[in-house]
Amino acid sequence: MAVAEIGQCLGLVLLLGLIGGCGGKKPGNGMVPVSGVLEVDGQPAVGVVIELHPQSNAPSLAKGITSDGGRFEISTLTQGDGVKPGTYDVTFVWSEFNIVTRSQEGDRLNGHYAKPDKSSVQWIVPEGNAWDAGTVELSSKK
Repeated sequence: MAVAEIGQCLGLVLLLGLIGGCGGKKPGNGMVPVSGVLEVDGQPAVGVVIELHPQSNAPSLAKGITSDGGRFEISTLTQGDGVKPGTYDVTFVWSEFNIVTRSQEGDRLNGHYAKPDKSSVQWIVPEGNAWDAGTVELSSKK
């Protein structure tokens, strides 16, 4: 009976160790979760596609889309995993879905932030557990 009780205690300790080890870890591969809020003309904007373009001219893989309240999180490989630390030109496109053609059309930001070399927004994502981009203010009138 004593051996069974010891086995149960060891199993419980192992289980608690696994559960305790699951929280608070930053994503692997040096990724830094990035989040924030986007406002256009002083109002939260829903449905804006955000894309981070590395300065190295490598293809952009990091994207996000704003949700209720203009909140966003950037994803590269998996939902919310973030990006590698570095400097990024950030683009924003606020199109509308055409249900007939089943495609995105237009840009309510008038293309002012649609190209990496034209966008005035640049982020320097530092190493760490997470980076808050804060509230990003854009203008549709620019």
